[in-house]
Amino acid sequence: MTYDCDVLIVGAGPVGTALALELALHRVCFRIVDREPIRNDKSRALGIQPRTLELLNRHGAADTIVQRGRILRGAVTHIDRQRVSRLTLDDLGTTDTEFPLPLILSQVETERFLDECLSEYGMSVERPVIASNIIQHDAGVTVTLERPDGKSDTIRTKYVVGCDGAHSTVRHASKKMTFPGGAYPQDFVLCDARLRDSNIARDSLSVYLNNQGLVGTLPLDQELVRVVVSRSPVAVPGQEAPTLDQLQAYFTTMTPPGSGTLHDPLWLTRFRLHHRCVNQYRDGRLFVAGDAAHIHSPAAGQGMNAGIQDSINLGWKLARALSLQTESALPRSQAWAAADALLDTYDLERRPVGLMLLRGTDRIFSFLTEPNPWFTPFRNFLIRFFAPRISRDRAWRKSVFHFMSQFGVHYRGRTRLVGEASGFWWRPTIRGGDRLPDGKIWSKSEARETSLQRVCVGAPHHLLLFSGNAARGGLGEEALRSAADGVVAACKTELRVHYIAGDDRPTPGPDWYTDSAGRLHDKFGFGRKAGYVLVRPDGYIAHIGPLSKLRQLLSFLDTYLVSPNVAPSPSPFTYVKPLAWAVVVAYFAPQVIRWVAQRVWS
Repeated sequence: MTYDCDVLIVGAGPVGTALALELALHRVCFRIVDREPIRNDKSRALGIQPRTLELLNRHGAADTIVQRGRILRGAVTHIDRQRVSRLTLDDLGTTDTEFPLPLILSQVETERFLDECLSEYGMSVERPVIASNIIQHDAGVTVTLERPDGKSDTIRTKYVVGCDGAHSTVRHASKKMTFPGGAYPQDFVLCDARLRDSNIARDSLSVYLNNQGLVGTLPLDQELVRVVVSRSPVAVPGQEAPTLDQLQAYFTTMTPPGSGTLHDPLWLTRFRLHHRCVNQYRDGRLFVAGDAAHIHSPAAGQGMNAGIQDSINLGWKLARALSLQTESALPRSQAWAAADALLDTYDLERRPVGLMLLRGTDRIFSFLTEPNPWFTPFRNFLIRFFAPRISRDRAWRKSVFHFMSQFGVHYRGRTRLVGEASGFWWRPTIRGGDRLPDGKIWSKSEARETSLQRVCVGAPHHLLLFSGNAARGGLGEEALRSAADGVVAACKTELRVHYIAGDDRPTPGPDWYTDSAGRLHDKFGFGRKAGYVLVRPDGYIAHIGPLSKLRQLLSFLDTYLVSPNVAPSPSPFTYVKPLAWAVVVAYFAPQVIRWVAQRVWS
């Protein structure tokens, strides 16, 4: 059967365009279509998290997009017009990334940046085009593409990815995908407007609470601000948005004196929010990503970021699956089975992330916007009492940032695409399935400083060989070259090798870098010994371990990307963690209850 393209992307928002970038990077034949004739001019999603910036940096200078936005440095909470806490993020000592703080940027600018990156590959979005009559069969998918002039044509493609939002045509075309969840009971008002004569922080999210509702403000630039109102008395009959005067009156009653005056609104609307996650991200040759797969509240700015990372996880797997089907030296049946299994890992790795973010944002959002009049005074009391104490706790703020930044997203133990050498898992360091942390390295051949993430770019896998310190048990060039040759021979996909010297030895070529202080060696748990890190094209670690256990990496590569079995092996330690927690709770719970009772009684 002949195909018009290998992959059809339906929907060209940030998620669809990010997937197009990944497929272009891997030289996959694809088309991307969108029903809208032009880009939407409304700001919509605003937050780009640090992990997303790292991944987008693989396609272009993401520091240019940082210059277009504003850095978010914290959050301020007010209750009854009085400030109760300020949570800061810029003093956490985050050093393993080039992008240590979230970026506030209109989705208009985000999409413009993605379009610019896509044009560098010589590709663009086809619009306005409506994808309909999506029918999958054993050999591919047929799709009708409709245009405004009434013309239509039917194309054949191997795979279709729906990045077309909450009302996804692709998801509806599937016979197996469902979208369980529901709507929040509250309605909301959103306004992007200019703000004058205001003392509101221009580098922080501000939240204003009382027993009647919630107002949140987020700066877009020095004058422009987004205002979101929940449970406001400014609602008007039907589905109409309130006037700016009505919104200003409520804004004034909720915020402290001097918060300013709203004027010249760019966008004023009323909306409802949903929380849903699809039951499976893949049905045969159909995939969904972004809002087509999961929709959450805007709490912590996770939705668009999770969708972009869906695309980055799926892109390299589609490329590898297509390569297995057409170019593999494996027997045809084995190659197709391996390709099918590899595509299954998209759901196995990303759906748990979607569910985790859905639960996390739902808890935060429900706590802050709960309409129950009996609960809101209790909530406000809790915030008054705990927020100032928690915001001074650096460890707690780090955990908040770890969740919000999506640096904490990992794929440990979810598939056989990740692993680590035996005896290495217990170390308090990086494990297989984790994000590749960034760190500075020195290129002597080019006499310049660079970083791990800037080295590990492009379509190939990357092998980082850490030499250790030669004076303390490290390895020399010959041993490292020999190890690299063995891994390259065993790896069944394109692999690029980089050598990281842990001392000041002379570096023999452009693929050698220096970590003379040993900070990266320590970060990865190697100390002054030699070690290896195998990095996937999506910036996550496939396998890690000391170089003395290189045979385990070679054994891992025997089945990596070519096995029809990708489900993780059952671990004998599966029940250790819940059992340990049960013991801890059983031991400490009576003591905590006794202590609380004594304090209350006294």
